[in-house]
Amino acid sequence: MSVLSKSLILDRLKLEIDRPESLVVTPFDESALDLDSLDLRLGHHFLFPKLPAEGAINAQDRGPRSDFSVHIPFGQPLVLPAHQTVLGMTLEFIKLPYDVSGQILTKSSIARSFLVIETAPWIHPNYRGCLTLELANVSNSTLILNPGMRIGQLILLSIDHPDPNGELSGAYVGPVRPEAAPHQSSHKH
Repeated sequence: MSVLSKSLILDRLKLEIDRPESLVVTPFDESALDLDSLDLRLGHHFLFPKLPAEGAINAQDRGPRSDFSVHIPFGQPLVLPAHQTVLGMTLEFIKLPYDVSGQILTKSSIARSFLVIETAPWIHPNYRGCLTLELANVSNSTLILNPGMRIGQLILLSIDHPDPNGELSGAYVGPVRPEAAPHQSSHKH
């Protein structure tokens, strides 16, 4: 496995969209490319958790929760209180090739404000969708976030022995807005 360089990323972006080795990032801003990564921006849809009446959530019971969705227009701030977490999305829609996986990391300038953007940073080959960001304010202060701000770095890695017939499957295929965990009962029959 090796990290794709700026020139390899650009080569993949120039391929026809229907080719299995093509990379799609839209909207694309070439100034977001670094030597070995691509900056991603914060989208404008967020999913806030509501606290249940009993004050606790059973992590194994992914049953219906009363989360609520919020749209923050460009030019307006998202206020994230200290020690709070919200689900957000990248502004960019991503299509990974069959032979590339990715990892999203918090930009160091953002991390220095004690904001963590991911807890599940791995992106599988053939992924399509906007990336969900777990925005966790681990500071003692309220943070102001603005849709459109550069928030993460996408690192792309080539796979040594890719499966050209592999298909992406799972609960989160093609998201364009933050999604709560799917319903999954913890009771076994």
